[in-house]
Amino acid sequence: MISNCFSPPASPRLIFRQILFWSHLVAGLISGLVIAIMCFSGTVLTFEKQLVAWSERDARQIAPPPVVAARLPVSELQARCATAHPAARPQNLVVSSAPLAAVAFTAGRSPTFYVNPYTGEVRQPASTALASFMRTMTDFHRVLGFDGNESRPRGKLITGLCHLAFFVLAVTGLSLWMPRSWSWRAVSPVIWFRQYSTARARDFNWHNVIGLWSAPVLIILTLTAVPISFRWGGTLIQTLTGTPAPAENTAAPRPAPPVPNLPPPAAGVR
Repeated sequence: MISNCFSPPASPRLIFRQILFWSHLVAGLISGLVIAIMCFSGTVLTFEKQLVAWSERDARQIAPPPVVAARLPVSELQARCATAHPAARPQNLVVSSAPLAAVAFTAGRSPTFYVNPYTGEVRQPASTALASFMRTMTDFHRVLGFDGNESRPRGKLITGLCHLAFFVLAVTGLSLWMPRSWSWRAVSPVIWFRQYSTARARDFNWHNVIGLWSAPVLIILTLTAVPISFRWGGTLIQTLTGTPAPAENTAAPRPAPPVPNLPPPAAGVR
């Protein structure tokens, strides 16, 4: 009698789970490093305003003015800034309601100038290292640090593809997590942390639990990032929601208007 040396064919369910497993693994390997960079840079950028304000407090904060001192008009502050730095071309100003805050004149990535609203003194921070670091974090978060008009679209494409890969990672992870039988005995080991005798079983439990509870958030984050990375993503959302596409501005750019002479801000207004 000849024994059957061939293994029985795999069931469609097993084949489907194998496809999900390898898709899950490949998506994690491809996108893991990029997503880690974006998570770190995004976390740092969450506190960008507070950190930069703290590092530039030597220029942003002014000494208490005399009681009878009056604020200079904005046009005068603009003229003082132009006199002190003729090559500067500030396009925006920030007037804070804080009584000891200088008026900021900014122009994109150019240095920011802070003008004392009472004396007209123009100052710049002694150190802009933290602000430069934050700009670097912004570049890594958006385009993985690629520089130049030709290279930045490549970085944006890579981050967009990794967003899609991480979406696949989250969806396939949820599919692989689903137990074969929906009983408390089958579900409880993968919804909360448990103690195991081996490190491998412990790591598997942690992977399941952390992945399960974070998957819905990851799915939302990755899906909302698609319109930012790809034009077709925004078009798809406009089609699904019935929102008309914004009209393209083909008119010639207008010169920047002069900075208006604004009155001092009211208390509590920023």
